[in-house]
Amino acid sequence: MTADGRLGEVHFRAPFELPPIHGVKMGMPAEELHRLYPGVERISDEREKYGWTMLKTNLSDTLTLGVGIREDVVRIISLTDPTAVYPERPYKYADPSLAEAYDLTMTDPVDLARRPNSGWCYGRPPGIDASRWPVSTTNGMPLRHAFTVKLPPQYRTIGDEYVAISLFVDEQWETPPASRNVDARGARRADPRRFDMEFMDNAYVLFWLTEEEFAAPLGTPPAIEGAPVPGWLSKSPLDYFGEFNLPSTVAEQQGKNVFSPGGGLAVNELLAAARPPRGWKNLPGTEAIDYGWPIEITLREGDPNVGKPAREFRHENEFSGYIAAYSEEGQELGLERFQDWHAHLGGTMFPMQGYPDFSPFYIEISEIFGGFNFGDGVAQIDLKEMKLEWAC
Repeated sequence: MTADGRLGEVHFRAPFELPPIHGVKMGMPAEELHRLYPGVERISDEREKYGWTMLKTNLSDTLTLGVGIREDVVRIISLTDPTAVYPERPYKYADPSLAEAYDLTMTDPVDLARRPNSGWCYGRPPGIDASRWPVSTTNGMPLRHAFTVKLPPQYRTIGDEYVAISLFVDEQWETPPASRNVDARGARRADPRRFDMEFMDNAYVLFWLTEEEFAAPLGTPPAIEGAPVPGWLSKSPLDYFGEFNLPSTVAEQQGKNVFSPGGGLAVNELLAAARPPRGWKNLPGTEAIDYGWPIEITLREGDPNVGKPAREFRHENEFSGYIAAYSEEGQELGLERFQDWHAHLGGTMFPMQGYPDFSPFYIEISEIFGGFNFGDGVAQIDLKEMKLEWAC
């Protein structure tokens, strides 16, 4: 869309079926196209290395016909107004005010009476009481607290006084019955630092917290009359999430690496010492929420993409200087070394599919960082635009 709200470009790609556009049809042989438009001009395009031939011809001063040919047939048709003026896309260039990226790692669960300094995953949130706790608009149940993290100063995007974020997520692991008697609009209106996000039919709610709220007593999920008790509260974490969807303690990780005869006893002792009584994964849900997995935040050294918004195509990244991890340059720089994290703030992005058009002020999270179900994928949250996307 152009700056004045008109259609400036439209692209069609096979196998999209449509009537002929100025005589050009999907699947048309290349030789037939050249008979129809003998003066068609070949243009340089990075898709050439994938077998494409890109052509264009000006139909008028305000209309250009574009055609993409592969395997000698038309597979792309586009119409473009060469005089169009487009609005400037936000976060197109590097932001020099952002100079640091951070890696976030979970450590073994602790009783939240011992409040972790940098935040925690699972458990209960601080400063969100039953009256503020978000409720699902589809099933009437309270949303689950996924994580709370105290952000480094450069990522406190809505003001220095808001030092942390808490993220809640709607049901992703079970299929609860729908409820027709849910109205959470009043709670949304009453809380200006609450941001509701929805993606792929999943609801998420993010709160910005002040220092006082981050240090406040832990909230308790509301008991909602007529709504079923959510699985995360009625079951143990093991029964609700499943073993392979939960993080491993240090002792559990060590246990996987012990193969020596007689090593089993030592491993069991390590496991027993690292877990809360009965083991966090086996606690009833009402007890498990009193524990959290502390978050450790470490400065990421040597990431060339700090402050640079990631984009899908190379020509878009040229504006900011962003280097995709698996591009030729990214591989030469060894950017894949930054891929080992539970979550991270800023720097090199590792989406499973396309790059979202986000600001460089983002957090990228794995499924295990709060117990999400992204279909074995990862998610990103833009901390400026308050948007969430994930892909698998």
